[in-house]
Amino acid sequence: MDVSIIIRTKNEAEFVGETLEKVMGQEFKGTCEVIIVDSGSTDSTLQIVRNHDVKLLQISQEEFTYGRSLNIGAINAKGKFVVNLSAHALPRNEKWLTNLISGFEDNSVAGVYGRQLSNGHINPFEAMQNELFFGGEERTFIMNKRRLVRIHFSNSNSAIRRDVWEKFRFNEEVGYAEDILWQTEVMDAGYSIVYAPDAAVHHTHRVSVYGAYRNSRECAYALASMKKKRRSVLAIMIDVGIFLGLTPNSIFQNVKYILQKKYHEHLKVAPLYVMSVWLGWLVGRIKYRAEKP
Repeated sequence: MDVSIIIRTKNEAEFVGETLEKVMGQEFKGTCEVIIVDSGSTDSTLQIVRNHDVKLLQISQEEFTYGRSLNIGAINAKGKFVVNLSAHALPRNEKWLTNLISGFEDNSVAGVYGRQLSNGHINPFEAMQNELFFGGEERTFIMNKRRLVRIHFSNSNSAIRRDVWEKFRFNEEVGYAEDILWQTEVMDAGYSIVYAPDAAVHHTHRVSVYGAYRNSRECAYALASMKKKRRSVLAIMIDVGIFLGLTPNSIFQNVKYILQKKYHEHLKVAPLYVMSVWLGWLVGRIKYRAEKP
């Protein structure tokens, strides 16, 4: 088996069918399997999934973390390469998988991540962040050889070498940013990460002030919880880069972006959204300091 595609689901009935259709319609020359890891769906997600030729794995909601679900999927995968895809991340075209896997031409590459395109009318804050991190320029990130604040390996649309994953599994304890922690570990070990903009997906979340707060809080906590030996220059640069992207990085910039793109319906929420990100980051740091031994 060449490729195993792992898709995490929980109540993804709105999009999972379309995502699976686009995955099944890929023009890929190798062999491929699709694995669904569901964590307690109560809508029609499971019914939709069972109508497709996939392997279904089920865990409880209590067992779920992003890292644990991906590790469970990878344990059951047969592919040389393991692709991680969000259930609501829709491949842009039939070449998505080929373009993603083509990033592994060099044996030093541990992971490849693709572009994420967001609908700014639905979420301009996410669209602005994704334009910052997921531009149109192909990039290879190597420890000590590139400025790293723009790297943003994301398991919403990524592929990894299975043999590297066997050495560096995803962190199952953190509630967020397991992909960033993995990226830091493998790069510290001498591997490189490739960004493949042609492997694009459409990936948008509806605006949620609480969601922005929660994600920022969990991301700050996860990055702060890196073992001391991992707090390298690389980790610090990634930390700063993510913070600038999440903010990103002031009310003024968000308002300017909304006006330029004519997303006027989101103007009122911009100050609250940005402040929620700042607050989440602060709370995540405080939470880590309060809990650390």
